[in-house]
Amino acid sequence: MSSLDASSASLSGIRPPSMAQVLFKIMALAIPFALGAAVTSSLNLGKVALLSRAPGTGALHELSLMQPSFVLILAIMEGLAITNQVFSAKSRNNWPRRGVLRASRRLSIIGVGVFVALATVGYAVPQFIEINDPVLAQTAELFPLFVLSMTLFAVFDIYYGAMRGQGRIMLGLLPFAALVVIDLAVTYVLVSQYGWGFEAVLLGNLVGAGLMLPVIMWLLKREVADGEESPDQPLRIRMRQLQIGVGIPVFSSLVVGFISASVAFPILAKLGQEHVSAFFVILRYRIAFMIPAIAIGSAIAILVNQAAEEGGDKSSLSFLSIGVPVMLVLYIGATLGLSQWSGILNLLVPVDADAALRGATEAMFNLLLVTFFLVAGSAMLQVILEQLGRGGQVFAITVLIELGTCGVLVWAMQDNTTVERVATVFNGFALVGFVLFGLQMLLLIRKLKIQHEDTSDAV
Repeated sequence: MSSLDASSASLSGIRPPSMAQVLFKIMALAIPFALGAAVTSSLNLGKVALLSRAPGTGALHELSLMQPSFVLILAIMEGLAITNQVFSAKSRNNWPRRGVLRASRRLSIIGVGVFVALATVGYAVPQFIEINDPVLAQTAELFPLFVLSMTLFAVFDIYYGAMRGQGRIMLGLLPFAALVVIDLAVTYVLVSQYGWGFEAVLLGNLVGAGLMLPVIMWLLKREVADGEESPDQPLRIRMRQLQIGVGIPVFSSLVVGFISASVAFPILAKLGQEHVSAFFVILRYRIAFMIPAIAIGSAIAILVNQAAEEGGDKSSLSFLSIGVPVMLVLYIGATLGLSQWSGILNLLVPVDADAALRGATEAMFNLLLVTFFLVAGSAMLQVILEQLGRGGQVFAITVLIELGTCGVLVWAMQDNTTVERVATVFNGFALVGFVLFGLQMLLLIRKLKIQHEDTSDAV
């Protein structure tokens, strides 16, 4: 038997794969996912780095106030984009491929309509309701234009989701990377040469997506040009099913984060502009640190599902019992390494930046360092659990953690809280979330072991 045949046999349930095989297959599948997420992260971190070098404009503070709004926008975008990704993936073999173009157009129209409606509501609310809190008033003032500036990006994301579904991840990354470069270049020129503030962020959002949207649309059209056209009625039914079964759950899971962000950022803003900006910087830094964890979680879930379809129960268990602990240990080491290397932090907020912002960022980083592991580890476990049939438990835990965080933060604010107390709240609930997700993972592994034993006894 050749080495290739032996490897295939081992992964089909004849014998469990070795640790080296498990880790190799996980990383080989995780890297493309991570590259796509890294492009998005480079856009977010790039804007933080640019705006931190222009402290006099207050743009970083204003962008930090938009973080809850960004979470809401992200939830809408991903709900639509993942729906289109699944539709596109199913259209590769099972459904008429040219239907992807019509699905993309329909979802784009829905997205634009939702964003315009959201901006309209955001504009109308201050006209009818008096907002006395200065932080909330500033947030409400910025909200409508920020939402509208993200509209073209949302449409781009929908088409990029279709490219992912077609298996053309790397090809879709080319216009996405160009979008990031254009967006950051426009923001940089407006900030550094013309002294613009938050308006530079808005224009960067529009120009980058506006120039690359025709490119991603052309690439998708070329990709499915040789496919059959989809009849209207079946397409409507399939889209409705996917929006209910995929889009709404994705939106619901992401929008939960909108709740705690809506509470946390105004509270930190009351403690000082430098604190809310520092928290925003650390949050974006932590999101970037989470990218490999999410990619690894997706890879493990896909491999488990593939092994299960091929009857490889031992392989399924190996990917969980070997892959998950090893990756968590690696993340512990990476988190400890962050405290010894300040390169990225210096890039985001340079040493010679505003002294108050730099000091607050260093303090916030030290206070929240443990959450870099806890949140990244939870994200990996969450992705695996969601894709292996435990989405309901994940959603319940997420809601519990977010509501608990909000409740304790509001209670602490009544007692003249400090930044240290706020950090303790975040650390505590991050630990609770990690433990709960870990218990769910153990229950899942136990269930798979029982199923494997029952199958073995039957044979």
